[in-house]
Amino acid sequence: QLGQAMLAQALAALSVWDVSGHDVGSVAVNLSAAELRDPNLPHRIAWEIDRHDLTPDRLTLEVLESVISDAPDDIISRNIAALADLGCGIDLDDFGTGHASITSIRRFAVSRIKIDRSFVSRLDTDREQQRMVAAILTMCERLDLGAVAEGVETPGEHTILAQLGCGHVQGFGIARPMPFDETLAWLERHNASRTAPPDVCRRMG
Repeated sequence: QLGQAMLAQALAALSVWDVSGHDVGSVAVNLSAAELRDPNLPHRIAWEIDRHDLTPDRLTLEVLESVISDAPDDIISRNIAALADLGCGIDLDDFGTGHASITSIRRFAVSRIKIDRSFVSRLDTDREQQRMVAAILTMCERLDLGAVAEGVETPGEHTILAQLGCGHVQGFGIARPMPFDETLAWLERHNASRTAPPDVCRRMG
């Protein structure tokens, strides 16, 4: 019930931003292993997308790396495949904390890697961290995957990520959690400083 409510809120927010003239490309919500075992999950998500008069490509679903690296059961595999076939993006969340293989990434039609905060912390001062992130970004480029860095907290981390070629980031250094009513003003300020639409990631569950 909580997951369904959060999904509905995220899509409703996207609809409001559209009406307000803010070019937010997509929203992302994360799905737990329990939610991924719901045989009705693809139908529920498709219904919510249609109810808000949106297209599936504007919703990204985040799946923990541990979910696909721990030999997921058939229902999880089918649900992820069905959601990818629907047109939703599939993000592999907390990448680097589990044991997902390249085969797993391909099998589950992952479209983007989310680099875990543990690789981002102290990135501006730790050369080893920089080499690790650079290697992950190279892998993403070779596999034609997107990449987003999680947990960016300082301008230094943001700068190094940009230099390494990571164009999508999230974390307290970008924005802290805020009530929906404050997002419109934040988007006004944010869009005034850039030309490309932001990817807004929102936690669910």
